[in-house]
Amino acid sequence: MVSVMVVGVALGVAACGGGTESSGPPVTGIAAEGQQLFRSNGCSGCHSVDGSDGAGPTLSGVAGSQVKLADGSTVTADDAYLRESIVNPTAKRVDGYSITMPKRELTDAQVDALIAYITALPPES
Repeated sequence: MVSVMVVGVALGVAACGGGTESSGPPVTGIAAEGQQLFRSNGCSGCHSVDGSDGAGPTLSGVAGSQVKLADGSTVTADDAYLRESIVNPTAKRVDGYSITMPKRELTDAQVDALIAYITALPPES
């Protein structure tokens, strides 16, 4: 079980510093737009896409997985959860992570692109 999350995804330059150059496998379409947003917003500074540890949870295989939250509950990382985590990063804190992801002002289309990218990521290897 991937006990991670997100998204807090997305957007950690201020809290986590600049991102790394690795931001996952080649993707196309809207997922490629999301990958570019992932890079340009510094998300990779906290969130890996390959299963490795970081200040924030890995996003590798998170889409559709069960995520344990800090309050002891579990949630399915569906599109609604990913959206909430990107738009309101403090709504549901992932168990084991204490850094607060900074909130970013993103358009609905940008959030859709980030979700498409996260959904395209393969499970950790």
